[in-house]
Amino acid sequence: MDVSEIKDLYAEELALLKRIQQFMIEQPQEELERVEKVVMFLLFRICSNLHSTLILTAAAYKKGKMAFFQLPIGIILRCAFTDCLFALYIQRIDKDKAYEELELRTIEYANSLLERREVYRDQVNSVGQVIDDDLIDNLWELTMEDNFLHWLTITKGKNDLEVTKQTNDQLKDAGFLKPKSARIKDQKDFLIKQEGLNVIATRLYHYYKYFSQYEHFSENGQGDVFASLEDDGNDNIHLPSAIRALSVGVEEVMKTRDYTKEKQ
Repeated sequence: MDVSEIKDLYAEELALLKRIQQFMIEQPQEELERVEKVVMFLLFRICSNLHSTLILTAAAYKKGKMAFFQLPIGIILRCAFTDCLFALYIQRIDKDKAYEELELRTIEYANSLLERREVYRDQVNSVGQVIDDDLIDNLWELTMEDNFLHWLTITKGKNDLEVTKQTNDQLKDAGFLKPKSARIKDQKDFLIKQEGLNVIATRLYHYYKYFSQYEHFSENGQGDVFASLEDDGNDNIHLPSAIRALSVGVEEVMKTRDYTKEKQ
């Protein structure tokens, strides 16, 4: 990637960043419905990630080389494409399905926390005071109970609590129609059937899949990103085009939820 292409990338990132910021400023300061609020959060996440890629792109321009910065830019953009696809998806499924999808994601988040006890242990110990491991475990279980009581199975024993994931049968009994939230491919498969979204959703998904490769090391894949450093290694991705594809998706999200136009 030469310097002119880096400049184009910076211009595309900055334009999209400003577009999202302006859109969010123009929205009415009233309480939003749950799905609408989630969409705004997703736009905020995309905006936040664009701030990061913009900084990395500026550093690449200063160095005159993209090789060292392309990997983190791609990993960050993967998240942005994921958020854009989910925003489009959650906007277009019916409200009951949307609410169930959000509940399932909260459950999955709570489940993932069950595997992060060591992270919590480090957080507690970071205060500089040595705390007994058994006490930390008890505090962690109480924290999980307080914050995720409705989404986890909590069994009270004689002396402690046991926090475990809900089973599929428990979810079914609670009224959930499926045990897992929609995967990215499920979202894409739904969106390409919606009027006017075939090309948009397909391009978003393809870029998501492309940048997903940046997260998984292989000798060939890592070599593509950092190949031939003397020539500013490039895996042949045209990053300005990636941002333009993201911009089209974001515009579709904002068009669907542009309340300022609806009230004119």
